[in-house]
Formats: sequence, structure tokens, C-alpha cells
Amino acid sequence: MKIAAKKQQKPFDVAGWESDEFEVFPQGARAKSAVKAPETPSEPVLRGGWRYLFKRSKSSYPDQYWGEVIAYRIGCLLGVPVPPAFAAYNSAMGTSAALIEWFYDEAQEGFVLAGDFLQQRKPDFDRDRGTDHNMRDNEVLLSALARSPKRFGVRFSEDWRQWWVDTLLFDALIGNTDRHQDNWGLIFNATSIRLAPAFDNGTSLGHERFISRVAGWRDEDIDRYISKGMHHVRWTVRDALPVREHLRLLDLALGKWPQTREIARRRLDFPKPMLRESIADLVMLAMPIPLTEGRLDFIVRLLSRRFELLQALLE
Repeated sequence: MKIAAKKQQKPFDVAGWESDEFEVFPQGARAKSAVKAPETPSEPVLRGGWRYLFKRSKSSYPDQYWGEVIAYRIGCLLGVPVPPAFAAYNSAMGTSAALIEWFYDEAQEGFVLAGDFLQQRKPDFDRDRGTDHNMRDNEVLLSALARSPKRFGVRFSEDWRQWWVDTLLFDALIGNTDRHQDNWGLIFNATSIRLAPAFDNGTSLGHERFISRVAGWRDEDIDRYISKGMHHVRWTVRDALPVREHLRLLDLALGKWPQTREIARRRLDFPKPMLRESIADLVMLAMPIPLTEGRLDFIVRLLSRRFELLQALLE
């Protein structure tokens, strides 16, 4: 079930790469630009001539970009599709960023943000704060698409219920708080629809905590921090607030779609030390803003504890 991760041997310098026609990508809060990889890339993990996002950190958290790279590796460990992400920099501009592979082929496919569909159903849908984003409306939307191949001319190529449970599991493991209506979507081709891989994963993994302040955290502090995390989606639009705690929303989804539990459980069927093993090589990459051992240790503590909590939930 695991996905073989693409592992780079050294950081990628994009200073000489061609700027993409979509130079500034419109979605999201963090600065990003689009570039095209060389036709003959420096390592086989890159796709020659393919579009990549060069996604920088928030200025207040300069090493945040590592979250995208680590989230990709964790997705591979779970077997949950996540766009490949690498550590990169621009030597001409002095910037570090995650280099994220474009996740669909524009020559043959189209992509629609979930927010576009949801706003069609409700014209005053709140896309600025995402307060209208809820699982019930997501279910209605995806059920309609799945039931109406004659209307849309295409069929779902996967189980959208399993996709949501797997994505909620992945988000719970990395502590992602940003799965709003424009951080998921659908890819269309001539014959099928599929849900996009879980993209935009950088608001996670304790990125906003300064290592000097968490180095002495006890296990109770870790648990307290984890308990405050939540998904960026309500269960129903009538709920005043998002569901408190990542595990609670996942539990609600498992209760709604019990047929998804077995696959979700098997996604965690690996030894806990593999969480560190899957990302430990990243500290060796000589980036201008490196992944430090202290940051790695903190991330692994969070991942390990969430892994334990998720295993208990799925027993």
C-alpha cells in the first residue's frame, strides 16, 4: 500500500529554470511561483519539462517550507497520494522553498477547486474564511457527481468516501489545519473524474513553534498541543465551529462510512520508527535554510504521538 517516495540527492537550484506562463499561482496565503524543470533534469526524481511550484515559507517561519517536503514523505508512508515535494532554492534571489510537482496534465485534463463547485450550489459561500466548508455539503456534492455520469459524461475512478477518510487520516497525522474548500479539488479527463492528491500541506507539523521554546516540552505538553488541533472543515454548516480535535472529525467520518475503516487501519500498519526513517535523510541536504536536528526531533515527537492516537482510534 505504501508509495515509493522520490528522494533527492541534493537541493535543487531553480535559478536557471524557465518561468512558467502562470508565474504567480493565485491560491493560498504563501508566496509561490511556477517554474518548468529542464528537459533533462539533474536527477531522475524530477520530470523533464514539467511544471513545479516554488512555494516559499511565511516570513515569520522561514523553515516552514520543509513541512511540504515532509508531508509528501509521510503521505508515501501511508500510501496516500500527495504531490512530490523537494527542497529547493533560488541562488539568484536568495530564497528557499518547497518545489512541488504539478499534479495533473493540462494537455489532457482539467482541474476544478472544490470551492468553485460549492459556490455554485451556494452563491454566497464564504471562501475568504471558509466558514461554510462542511462535510455534509462535500458529501452531497460528491454523491451528485458519482450518481450522474450521464449528466457529466464521466465517472468517478475511485471511492470518494475512502479518499476523504484517508485525507482526514493524513491530516490528523501531520496536524494539518488548512484543508479548506480550495485545498482539495477534482481532476477531469474525457472519461473519468478523480480527486486530486492531498495538496497544500505546509500548515502542519508544528511549523509555527520555535524550537528554542519547545525543546523542553514534556509528553503532557505534546498532548496538550495536539488536542488543540482541528481540521479546517465543519461537520455540517450549522455547526458554530469546526470539530475540535483532528481525531474527532476522523471518528465521525469513520462512523458515517464504516466501510472505509479497514483500509484506513492498514495505512498505519508499519513500525513507528519508520516515521523518522522516512524523513531523516532531509537533514543532510545543504539548504540555505536547513532542516535542523532540533526541528526534526520535534516533528518526529508530534508524528509519533499522533500515530499512537490514530492506531488506538482505528483498533
